[in-house]
Amino acid sequence: MEKENDENITKKLSLKKVLFNSLFVSLSILVLGFVINYKYAVGYIFILVIHELGHYIIAKFLKVSVAFGGFTPVGAYIIHENPKNCKENALIAMGGPLFGGLLGLIYYIVYYVTGNNTFLVLTFTSIILNLGNLIPVSPLDGGQIAEAISPTLCYIGFPVLIYLFILLNSLKSKILLLFIIVAGIYQTYYFTMKYKTDPYYKLDKPSKIKFIFIYSILVLSLTISAIYLYNSFDFKDIFHSIARFK
Repeated sequence: MEKENDENITKKLSLKKVLFNSLFVSLSILVLGFVINYKYAVGYIFILVIHELGHYIIAKFLKVSVAFGGFTPVGAYIIHENPKNCKENALIAMGGPLFGGLLGLIYYIVYYVTGNNTFLVLTFTSIILNLGNLIPVSPLDGGQIAEAISPTLCYIGFPVLIYLFILLNSLKSKILLLFIIVAGIYQTYYFTMKYKTDPYYKLDKPSKIKFIFIYSILVLSLTISAIYLYNSFDFKDIFHSIARFK
């Protein structure tokens, strides 16, 4: 049955989508390679893939049918059948930031050994992207994890998103954050209304405590890493040192 479900999901990935993904990856590498350098371009695509691979592996471990969905202008994604409960969904959500954080560590080790600043920038990129994904608002991974803990966690995430919206200057980033905020309001409202009555959200107290602990460790480790990198290196100068256009 699982094999049959996998085949059904895979069929959704049409030839047109495969061609789009190939074109997107090629174009992304060309643009990033031209503006920055090709090591960073390939490394950035690898960050997106490894993050989704984390989701994919956990889903497979839980025997949830899953397939790689492809790339979008804001990242990559997987498609999978609906998990049976919030516990499964939260575990799958944790896989992405966990693998992404480990990749950041690997990039830092490569930088430490080689002294190549491109890998230092890739380290920071991976840490920041995966830390941002842990903000507890759906559709971010943190919002999926919050479903196994409490709606209260989601309300904590909104001020963070609003602060980032004010802080960031990029129009693309502001549009993306606005979409997340709007989608998050709807999903958090639905989550709050269904939390106490829908069996999907029922979870025993020991499991909730485990999720709080693991989520806290993930957030704390990535936050400490980001603070360490930000305070230890001048990324403005480092970025200029690897970019083709100064």
